Amino acid sequence: MRLFIFIFTIIVSALYRMSIKGRILKQNNSAEDTNATSFSEKVSVIIPARNEERNIAKILSSLVVQSVQLHEIIVVNDNSTDNTAEIVKDYSLRFKNVKLINLKDEPPSGWVGKSWAIWNGVQGSTGDVLIFFDADVEPGIDAVQVLLTLRSLNGGLISVWPYQRFEKVYEHLGMVSNFMAIYASNNFEFLKMKPSGAFGPVIVTSRQDYERTGGHEAIKDSVLEDIKLGRLYLKHGIPVKNYLGGDIIKFRMYPEGLKQLFEGFTKNMSAGAITGGLFTFLIAFLWMAGMYSSVVYLFNVEGLWKYFVLAVIVYILSKPTGDYRWYDAIFYPIHFFFFLIVFLASLYKTLFIRRVKWRGREVSVK
Repeated sequence: MRLFIFIFTIIVSALYRMSIKGRILKQNNSAEDTNATSFSEKVSVIIPARNEERNIAKILSSLVVQSVQLHEIIVVNDNSTDNTAEIVKDYSLRFKNVKLINLKDEPPSGWVGKSWAIWNGVQGSTGDVLIFFDADVEPGIDAVQVLLTLRSLNGGLISVWPYQRFEKVYEHLGMVSNFMAIYASNNFEFLKMKPSGAFGPVIVTSRQDYERTGGHEAIKDSVLEDIKLGRLYLKHGIPVKNYLGGDIIKFRMYPEGLKQLFEGFTKNMSAGAITGGLFTFLIAFLWMAGMYSSVVYLFNVEGLWKYFVLAVIVYILSKPTGDYRWYDAIFYPIHFFFFLIVFLASLYKTLFIRRVKWRGREVSVK
């Protein structure tokens, strides 16, 4: 039985890695891919921001120098208690296309904060194409150009899971959560199935499609707004195509410490476990079982080679997703057991407390 699980884990790992083939954005392709495409539509970038004083200047500095002229860059300050609004005001004085929308009250009943902020940003925008960026995203100079090209080639909704950049050791602990978001989510059409949804950090859509589907108003009460938005588009017959950021779009998810990382992952991890469908959930469950059971190989000299085979697999799977190193692969059980702790905490909050805390705000889990 153990041998079967070992072989199964290797096969699924290979299929996971194959699923992202051709979906990784690369800097050396951006110029030749985009030069042939002219963009006449007005582009509105919308950034929901709650207590983002550490990130907002960085993303604004990147957006104002994009290789494509942006019609407007709208930051929706979601009732922040820090200096987010002041930083955006300073940019708006220096760049005429940077605008601030100040939300000074908590979201209305039935709305989740991020969806409420994006919805207000859309209502205050005038562009033909809408791009939603999380405040912690770090777009390269050609990022918008590449995104617009992808939309022109594929139509529908485009989303991106950015390449994860690290500065501190604790940030590496999100590796398995990254695996779940990328490989087990079915967003890359695992085994040729339809994507289960979209990624939240970067989303591109036409205003026409957004209004046709009802946009964030139609999914206003969900903490899984990215998955739900993607499904909403698919329900309306609008294609959804997902990508990895590669060296075009990066982010640093939880720079404020281990507590922030823990809160960030627990807020929606268990709720999102089944979003890819029952079949992909069972595949991911068995794959995880293979990774966890492999720990026994450390205590068996004859089976030690199997442990290192799986370590190599972890390394191969991790490289397209973030700044992971060889030691992350060698000591992969640490990452998997951290993931288990976070998942159980998320499950407890989802099933019993029914509320999670994020950015100083209590959010109802639905």
